[in-house]
Amino acid sequence: MKTLITPSEVVALAFSGEELVAKDVVTLSDIVEVETRHLRPILGAELTESLLAGEHPTLLSDYVAPALAAWCRYAIQPLLRERCRVCHDGGRSAAQNDHDAVVESALRRKAVTLSHRLSDHLNAYAGDYPEYNPKNNPLNYCSIYGDIIQVR
Repeated sequence: MKTLITPSEVVALAFSGEELVAKDVVTLSDIVEVETRHLRPILGAELTESLLAGEHPTLLSDYVAPALAAWCRYAIQPLLRERCRVCHDGGRSAAQNDHDAVVESALRRKAVTLSHRLSDHLNAYAGDYPEYNPKNNPLNYCSIYGDIIQVR
């Protein structure tokens, strides 16, 4: 299964060196889910396929990989306690649960920001990416603010 980035790249981009995270905490299926749900709609099928074929390496490294890694981190954050049992004990307090909610909110905000950065770059330099169609990018006609969806 070919993905835009590897699990070890997700760990390197989305986690700090101070976090106790095993290199295999991110699975290929996590990346495929995030690519399908969050990035393929922005990129479109043709641009995604060209990136998988090795075209536009700067776009991939500077814009796609950071957004993809951030969405992967957000997606797996609730699963980390199960995947990293060695790092966590069993009990959870209400304060720890509140802290987790704040962390997840911050991770989502970061992923959304990086997705908009990618979209803005694609729109500004659409001529450099003939496979990209701005009309198919949902961020160009739809905004999501929590539970509110605004269509332009």
